[in-house]
Amino acid sequence: MKVKIISCWFNTSYAVYTNGLRQGLERELGNEVGVIASNCGCHDPMDGVFFDRNCEYFDFPHMGYWRSNNPVKRWIRLSGRQVLYHERAKKYLQRTGDADVLHFQQTLNAYGSLTLFNWLKMPSDAARVVTVHELDDYQQDYPKTNLTYNLADRIMVHAGDLKESLVALGVQRELIDVVEHGVDLGAAPAAGEERRGIIFYGGHKINAGKGLETLCQAIARVRERLGTAAAPCLKIFGYYGEDTRSYGQRCADEAGIADQVQWLNRLEPDEIAREFRRSELCVLPFIGSFAGMAAGMAMANGVPVIGTRRAGLPEHLGDAGMWIEPKDVDGLATAIVDLMLDRNLRDGMIAKGLARARDVLNWDAVARKTLDSYGKAVERCKMPAARKVVS
Repeated sequence: MKVKIISCWFNTSYAVYTNGLRQGLERELGNEVGVIASNCGCHDPMDGVFFDRNCEYFDFPHMGYWRSNNPVKRWIRLSGRQVLYHERAKKYLQRTGDADVLHFQQTLNAYGSLTLFNWLKMPSDAARVVTVHELDDYQQDYPKTNLTYNLADRIMVHAGDLKESLVALGVQRELIDVVEHGVDLGAAPAAGEERRGIIFYGGHKINAGKGLETLCQAIARVRERLGTAAAPCLKIFGYYGEDTRSYGQRCADEAGIADQVQWLNRLEPDEIAREFRRSELCVLPFIGSFAGMAAGMAMANGVPVIGTRRAGLPEHLGDAGMWIEPKDVDGLATAIVDLMLDRNLRDGMIAKGLARARDVLNWDAVARKTLDSYGKAVERCKMPAARKVVS
């Protein structure tokens, strides 16, 4: 089977994901998997910094989506975007070559819904698979456009709640598979290596959906219970757009723990793994967004995880995590204290997490599940075109 992946290929978590999946697929298939990419337009600080040069890349004009109350301006903007992204989708498709499967990683902008939906409407002999990483503003403002997903031969998501969101938008349930975000298994920590602090993933942008306000308030209560000297520091990493760190700083200031926060900012993948191996706990009190990648990294590097039953955490943690309710400050503070003081509890969670990372979340296991989806896609691709309708 010949596979090509259409994905962001700048040095962000999306390219790290695509490369991990690509390597896993290549080990399973025994042949090379290609990557097709273009300039993104997201204005992330790393937009333009390549993950590596091992892809088919092209540059193309970009026009961002924005809401306007003026109907004329809105029509002009939408029409312009439609023309541009139709042409971008065509350029992606022109690089199909002899691939049996094309796998589109839907994120934002150049890889967002408008490009994707144009791409799905174009004829192709290859089976087309879509992984939906996130929904963008355009498709949420124009929900009927989401019926176009039904032209795909298979759809994958990392979280059950995103699957239900797609079904609510009219996507056929039977087309959607839940396939976890993969992870590289961590190196064993050095004997006697000290672990300290709580590590928190801020995502591409720190906002209210990540639960940082709850976490800061919980750490303040942990300090009241254990004393300042014994209270854990909070280490925050992720990708920061404009003004997102100020939100996190405000959460820490208002909780009175600013002196306990370490801002790690953006880290390279190997640095992330090392930082997890230096951490005592990983806390992910997410309300929305996606936290499965951070949970997998934590488990693969021997870090117990506290999280909500949201944002892909149930699918990734399984029975290896400790659960809290969203926005439950007292419950989170108690969970942190329990894990800090009970070594047996902590060791049990570490063992379960390592086993889950090894058996379920490693890239080879994820690649096998992905190949199962590809097989279903190839079968559907053979169906008469009349049966593949947007309805």
